[in-house]
Amino acid sequence: MSWLPMYNAWVVMVGVLSLFLWQLWGVLVFFVIALVSLWFLAKESLYTIKHFATGFWMFIASEVVAFGTLFVLCLNSEEELVVPLSNFIELPLLGCFLLTGSSITLTTYHHYLGTANCHYYLLGTIVLGWCFILLQVCEFYDCCCDITFCFYQGVCFATVGLHFTHVLGGLIVMMVLYVCGDKGVPQSNIDFVVWYWHFVDYVWLFVFLIIYIS
Repeated sequence: MSWLPMYNAWVVMVGVLSLFLWQLWGVLVFFVIALVSLWFLAKESLYTIKHFATGFWMFIASEVVAFGTLFVLCLNSEEELVVPLSNFIELPLLGCFLLTGSSITLTTYHHYLGTANCHYYLLGTIVLGWCFILLQVCEFYDCCCDITFCFYQGVCFATVGLHFTHVLGGLIVMMVLYVCGDKGVPQSNIDFVVWYWHFVDYVWLFVFLIIYIS
């Protein structure tokens, strides 16, 4: 029996109480212990044989619906003279190169899986992914507006933030795979990780086109 359900319930309790009481130190603790939870959850999921891929594709379909809804809201709520989150030719464009490069390195890792040097390509993917995360943090820090500026800006922040969490989750899974090794990991699970990361990359291209350029 896994200890994660009890631990995750405690993590959620800490987060909810900290938000309601507005204890920022508690929110920080919540993020730290949530990362620990994600780490072990990713480890358990990677090394467990999954008999059906239907659940994974249902998850991807639900993510398409979620992002699609946010994209439609972004297109229908755009206002005149609204301040963009960032100049598309600067940090967002660099983010496109980082995520596209990470797709190339992860595909190369997937192609050479089982060879002696394949883990170097996985490490390159992780490095590029963390560079994207740092880029997003810098963008949020330098942004001249916030989520309460207007409805349109709120939807844009929600879309970019949701994508940010997906990138972070994918990085945690790949870090577990790199640290623990791919020995004993079912081939289907590695396929799911690769497909998920490609999905995250494709979503960013739509984010770039709809939020930063349109």
